[in-house]
Amino acid sequence: MFYQSEGIVLDQADLGENDKIATIFTRQEGLVRAVVKGAQRPKSKLRGLTQPLTHGLFQLYRGRSLERVTQVSMRNGFPGIIQDYEKMIYARYLVELLTNVLPEKERNRALFDLFLAVLGCLEQKEDPWVVVRWAELGILKLAGFAPSFSRCVSCGNGVQESLQASPVYFSLRGGGALCSECTSQVRPYGELIQVSPGTLRTLELLSTAAASAKPSPCPNITARGQVRAEINEVSRKYIAFVLEKRLKSAPLVESIEDDNSSK
Repeated sequence: MFYQSEGIVLDQADLGENDKIATIFTRQEGLVRAVVKGAQRPKSKLRGLTQPLTHGLFQLYRGRSLERVTQVSMRNGFPGIIQDYEKMIYARYLVELLTNVLPEKERNRALFDLFLAVLGCLEQKEDPWVVVRWAELGILKLAGFAPSFSRCVSCGNGVQESLQASPVYFSLRGGGALCSECTSQVRPYGELIQVSPGTLRTLELLSTAAASAKPSPCPNITARGQVRAEINEVSRKYIAFVLEKRLKSAPLVESIEDDNSSK
């Protein structure tokens, strides 16, 4: 049975001597794996149309375990990402995050639209950092792991009121901010991260942008110094906590961010 779907190639792997398996995030079918016949041959028409980050209209044949790509009408290859080492590392990281939270063949059109918007913003923005933090929050939200930054995850009260009075913490286990009163009642066991008022407000801005019903324009949010460092810490530890593992691409992303922060 043949069908058509808009899709984005996330990854590919060799299959035998001549073929490849492409992991494609499709709007209609969700995450699918599809054989690309002859894709390892230099003269294959499909070779250049099924590279990672290719966005296009795919014609697929539905198989028992794997789909098969029969035709591709390419819309965008995101050369601004492919040709930029740092942006490509970030893109591969977001692909890994996406494939870890999205079950195979589970339709999620909102997440597809978000990811397509993220790739566009990642290509356009000179500083990819804010795009990636925005993307992380959007992916986590649409996968059911959205953290909370405006209200205490324990008592439900607003945390902004307590920012000036005492430190505020982010709870990995609770998935959000804790007010000062609730923090005093928690035995941390290393799962609390102290954040500054600026960090909490910036995270709330990013979360609000990521939570919009339709993908918003590229986020125009600035974070430097302590705020950026604290957001990095929250992001890294919370994603590892949710997934119960570190992403393979995380160390390389962290090394890039740590190098940039020291400049």
